[in-house]
Amino acid sequence: MSTMNATGKSSPTPGIPVNRFALFAETILAGVIVLLLSIPLMTAPAAYAAGVAHLERHLSGRDDSLRSLWANFRRALPGSWKLGITTAVAAVVIVLNLLLALVGQLPGRAMILPATLILAAAGAVLFLRIAANWSGGVNWSGEAGQEPADVPGPQRWAQAYSQAKADALRDWTGTLLLLAAVFMAVVFVWMLQALFVIVPGTLVLAAAAIKIRSNR
Repeated sequence: MSTMNATGKSSPTPGIPVNRFALFAETILAGVIVLLLSIPLMTAPAAYAAGVAHLERHLSGRDDSLRSLWANFRRALPGSWKLGITTAVAAVVIVLNLLLALVGQLPGRAMILPATLILAAAGAVLFLRIAANWSGGVNWSGEAGQEPADVPGPQRWAQAYSQAKADALRDWTGTLLLLAAVFMAVVFVWMLQALFVIVPGTLVLAAAAIKIRSNR
């Protein structure tokens, strides 16, 4: 994929495309696919990792076909099950706590509800950072660089987890921006439930942007 300049013409220098309509369309498309791939919940880490990698490839002018997204999803599955199960269990607990609090049946609501919200927000930010770090660094030369298949699945996820914890503490600005993205996604769904379809795309784009900002 060639880089587009402000006039919409191809630019010989690879880098970040400024064709915002193309990026918007790619974000929505990737988000819908990530949502579908995340339906079993346990596959959510692999789905989001593939989504972030897809937008990275789009922004750096590499192959951003649906075939490459599917291939990255399949590469991300090995080694992701532990995180996937943890994510699924946490999601169920959070939803149950919120539903019980909504109907006034949550014991210790004054303490458990705020704690649930704080842990959910922190977990979401860490989850997005892990998914973003799965694909490694972003190569702005437009070349493939290191592919996800170069490192065994479990080892790659372990590296992504370690790097995500370090990034969360080192890059406070990025962490706050991701937290803001999560908050806005919740607000979107609260305002109009049908917007849940585009939420994965916005979160994937936010994770990719924070990673690119940190690596540049």
